[in-house]
Amino acid sequence: MSIDNVNLFNLLENTQIGVVIHNATGVVEYANPAALTLLRLSIGKLKEKSLDVDSWEFIDMQNRKVPYHELPIAQVLATSTAINNRILGTINKDTDKITWFNVNAYPEKYKVNGSSPSFVVVYFTDITAKISDFSYKDIVQHSQDMILVTEAQNIDAPLSPKIIYANEALCKHTEYSLEELLGETPRIFQGALTDKASTLRIRQSLIDQRPCTETLLNYTKSGTPFWVQMNIFPLTNEFGEVTHFAAVQRNVSERKFQSEQLDKRNAELKKIKQNLESLVNRRTSELRSANHKLEKLAYYDALTNIPNRRAFLDAFAKSLNFAKRNGHAMLIGIADVDHFKAINDSYGHGFGDDVLTIVAQTMQQFFRQEDAIGRIGGEEFAFCMVLTSPVSPRQLLDRFREKVSILHETHPPLKGRQVTLSLGAVYVSDLKEVSIKQLLCDADEALYRAKNKGRNTIECECYDDIDNEGLEPCEDGRAGTESRSKPHHVT
Repeated sequence: MSIDNVNLFNLLENTQIGVVIHNATGVVEYANPAALTLLRLSIGKLKEKSLDVDSWEFIDMQNRKVPYHELPIAQVLATSTAINNRILGTINKDTDKITWFNVNAYPEKYKVNGSSPSFVVVYFTDITAKISDFSYKDIVQHSQDMILVTEAQNIDAPLSPKIIYANEALCKHTEYSLEELLGETPRIFQGALTDKASTLRIRQSLIDQRPCTETLLNYTKSGTPFWVQMNIFPLTNEFGEVTHFAAVQRNVSERKFQSEQLDKRNAELKKIKQNLESLVNRRTSELRSANHKLEKLAYYDALTNIPNRRAFLDAFAKSLNFAKRNGHAMLIGIADVDHFKAINDSYGHGFGDDVLTIVAQTMQQFFRQEDAIGRIGGEEFAFCMVLTSPVSPRQLLDRFREKVSILHETHPPLKGRQVTLSLGAVYVSDLKEVSIKQLLCDADEALYRAKNKGRNTIECECYDDIDNEGLEPCEDGRAGTESRSKPHHVT
């Protein structure tokens, strides 16, 4: 061994930077003492892990387990290009504490007996002290309000800043699960009536990394609006670097509504001389009741107590945006009660109301909580589903049709009279260029075809070129269809 090689070896053995050398198959050939100490492994255990790629246990900044093919060693072996400044963490199973590393890797070749064996050099340093060390439990412990934590990077990116934590109170109030929120942006709660000036002030505060307080109109997952007073403030690590933002939110819908109404009545209240406290209490109670009734009337059908057309379209829009962002498919349909006019004429409008109410209740029981449903017309109901895994639209729709067709066997108000549905639906796997209006129009035309085929049947258009299991493709779609994959009619 030459003097230069001896010096290099001594340097590797005594440096505080972890260095691991892999051969061309990914197996560990060498690891210096610093690497073994940082990884809390012996050289034997480290080599065993390199022989079993599934045994590597690293996480990223979103606490996601990183698969082997995304690790720097695998990427360098696959591309022969260097990987710089990847942040990875390991969890100490005894203490549950995370150690964070800044990892670099590059390919290395040198001549030995005329050949050039390949190696990958991976070197890393412990940067745990630079990573934010705030405690979610401490934040939640000192507040009963809704808590949200985001990353502080990429404020202007379309899907940033990313949500990395939401407490139980926020999930319960907004109707989103924690899994649905992680990786999303807080803009998921905003809608058409959210004040743009307020959101611009919030954005500027995030850019300036300073606290701010705003009252904002947000929306739940089902489209119900609510006012929140939010206090947003930066979180820093021990070096004073801003790494995250925390938002403490409080529902002030009732207070906001009362404030607006009381302002309008201010002139009238000034004229009242007697029993002022009693009058204010009475008016406040009336306003609270009116607010509740208006909200219910605005978003729920008075007869069936399910979302009305307006609420359905709001929920449909949110579901469509969610499916587009995540590359999911959707099933959209319209159901029409067969011969409903004849039902009203033969058995009376009271019986007809019972039919609509029971069909609506059946929809609530059949569809998932995250699906959007609603009564969009007299005897017409609509639904949309985000499909995260392959399903058979035909089987799903037919189960719903059959469930309605046997309601008379279990619901006394129907007096043994069978109720049936005609269903028109659209299944779309690529949502990039579709709109709500287009989807509803196609579903309505499918419904028209189902009714023309004798009712108590289903018609479904599937916009993709993939043969879905359980689907029966029929003739091509009608002329004039916009530029999409060829539809298949499913009956």
